[in-house]
Amino acid sequence: MTVDYLIIGQGISGTWLSYFLQKENQSFCVIDNHEALASSRIAAGVINPVTGRRHVEVWLADVLFPFIKKVYKEISIAIGTSVFEQKNIIDFFPSPQMRESFLQRVAEKNSYLKDYTDENTFQSDFNFEFHCGEIKPVYTVLLEKLLPLWQQVLKNKNQFVEENFDIHKLQITSDAIRYNDITARKIIFCDGVNATNNPYFHRLPFAPNKGEAIWLDIPSLS
Repeated sequence: MTVDYLIIGQGISGTWLSYFLQKENQSFCVIDNHEALASSRIAAGVINPVTGRRHVEVWLADVLFPFIKKVYKEISIAIGTSVFEQKNIIDFFPSPQMRESFLQRVAEKNSYLKDYTDENTFQSDFNFEFHCGEIKPVYTVLLEKLLPLWQQVLKNKNQFVEENFDIHKLQITSDAIRYNDITARKIIFCDGVNATNNPYFHRLPFAPNKGEAIWLDIPSLS
């Protein structure tokens, strides 16, 4: 197989890259081993326009959010099901300082922050002595649908190989990239934290993030 690009990894990054290469009529092949604990497979998929303890608006949010919505709608059409939903976040403040920071941003006309006035909605379910605020709109990408369905699209077009990528089999010459029976002009690594073990990138100052999640099943909570 001869292609323009060889893509290593089909998480969020590899999915987006392959989608846009397809739009540009570029040939490519994606290699992914379907790692169950890969960050893209266990991520919540939340796209939040506000970040940090000081409730700062994400850089270029007003530009990026319309673009993100447009692309995920296009991908949803391509895979035949919606993978993009709008949500709102109710932010329960852990301290008076956090509430003050939030209200300061509201006063500064941050369009994504709202002072939540109907707190009685949550009184029976939560204890929140420092009140709460609302962040909207927030979006959720349904990664449990997006990744396998896009992978199937690639498989149907013979653009996907499911295997563990072995970098020792990679041959890089001045005129081509070769891996097993694949020849490519360029290779792009979209394999997340695995870059720390990649001999081409291991000298870069990576600082992997540790993620934690608590799954709760509360049938009585509406």
